Amino acid sequence: MWNRDLLMSSLALVISLWILAGSARADESLERPSGTGVIVHPDGYVLTTYHVLSRASRIIVVTPGEIRNQATVVAIDEARDLALLQIQTIGLFEAALGYAGHVRLDHPVFVAGFPFGLPEVSITRGRITAVRTKGLRTVFQIDAAINPGNSGGPLFNEDGEVVGIITTKFSRPSGIPPEGMGFALPISFATPLLANIPHFDFTMIGQRALFPNSTEQKIKRVEEMARMTVRIETVRVPPSTDNGIDSPSADRTKSHASGHKGETPTGPNTKEPDETNRFTGGLKPLQQVQHDELTKLTQQGIDPPKGMLLIPEGEFLRGSEHGLPDARPLRPIYLSGFWIDQFEVTNDQYRQCVQAEVCSIPKDQEVFDDAELGMYPVSNVTWFQARTYCHWKGQRLPTEAEWEKAARGIDGRRYPWGDEAALAHALLKTNDPDRKRHGIFPVGSLPDTASPYGVGDLAGNVWEWVRDWYAEDYYAMASTRNPQGPIHGTFRVLRGGDWNQSPLELQ
Repeated sequence: MWNRDLLMSSLALVISLWILAGSARADESLERPSGTGVIVHPDGYVLTTYHVLSRASRIIVVTPGEIRNQATVVAIDEARDLALLQIQTIGLFEAALGYAGHVRLDHPVFVAGFPFGLPEVSITRGRITAVRTKGLRTVFQIDAAINPGNSGGPLFNEDGEVVGIITTKFSRPSGIPPEGMGFALPISFATPLLANIPHFDFTMIGQRALFPNSTEQKIKRVEEMARMTVRIETVRVPPSTDNGIDSPSADRTKSHASGHKGETPTGPNTKEPDETNRFTGGLKPLQQVQHDELTKLTQQGIDPPKGMLLIPEGEFLRGSEHGLPDARPLRPIYLSGFWIDQFEVTNDQYRQCVQAEVCSIPKDQEVFDDAELGMYPVSNVTWFQARTYCHWKGQRLPTEAEWEKAARGIDGRRYPWGDEAALAHALLKTNDPDRKRHGIFPVGSLPDTASPYGVGDLAGNVWEWVRDWYAEDYYAMASTRNPQGPIHGTFRVLRGGDWNQSPLELQ
């Protein structure tokens, strides 16, 4: 029997998410200034607010010198109104991050941004006037001038460190807050998003004050703040009343969550008409959607990463009305496009990381060292070992939502192959000699268990680690757009199960 605390399949490797909808257009005038961002890593990572991007079909980050860069969305935290972008460019200056917990009332601060979409960065001085609670958010109230266009910009302390991100979510409808009523989100709220940056050095937070407080350096400080601040322009799509991706209503979400695969007056496994039309009827097969999106990317000069499959952007049905309590309810969730490994990481692949002196040896060395098991999935690996391997590959663990969409497609099926448990029962009872040890098959040797997107072994074989912390009520409380998992927790999430589990646990 497997040790569930250690089992994993490091299949769960994903590279950056991005908005796939909306190809580049020749008419640059369609892009309009929508906010500000701050460079938080020299590899092109930019932090901003989510509402700046919430209806964007294309995002442009304008760096100093009016250099225009198309951006991809790496991660968002809709609940805290934050987003992380990435651009492909060089020569960037990253902002040092400070401790939000060191901020005190009456502390001097600087706000950098592009008010009213002006092309020149503006830096204004102010002070922390209060710490307030706005719904689920704790925010700094500041008296510096903040206007439309400042959203997403950095709030610097006197040491030149970013301690907050400007938000105008709490302003008047005009977007102009009353005098002395500007707000900033503490930079600590961005920690889960920053974890998406490979090799981000969290130990340097609060340790890299850029400037001493001499008069000469205060002048240089303003210049450096401007170099770290970027303008964000977007092409926005109008609100839709029928797709529900940008602004799902509570009533509409509830209608999709009711009885999708549960017992209904017309019998079990009956789908409501709107679910059928939305997720199956009239839609191209998922493999065709994959092919079409890959063709678009190839035309843009983007080659598929070796051994990975594209999961296109869009909605899928997450959760269940008939499964375990922590998997309820069933409701539509939108995810940006992403890549995921087609097969679980093998012992041979993981051994390369060990030989590079980056990864540590799995707990079960006997299995790992068996030359005959090189093409079997690596097992008995901790979450930290899985994450280290991902970072060594320049990738990351997927969110639980990404894993679930890759496993079940968009139609809410119970298993990767469909709704029937017969295949699971057959594999649970098989005495196939190819299983070798511990009930494991070689990766990709069970094509009938592949998901609608062609991802193998997502039910059975070995468990897979995902990035999320576990919370029993998260399926009910999560954002409906790119959920990133709970902010904190005690346990990390394992998905997929092994061939010693019941069919219920393999769903």
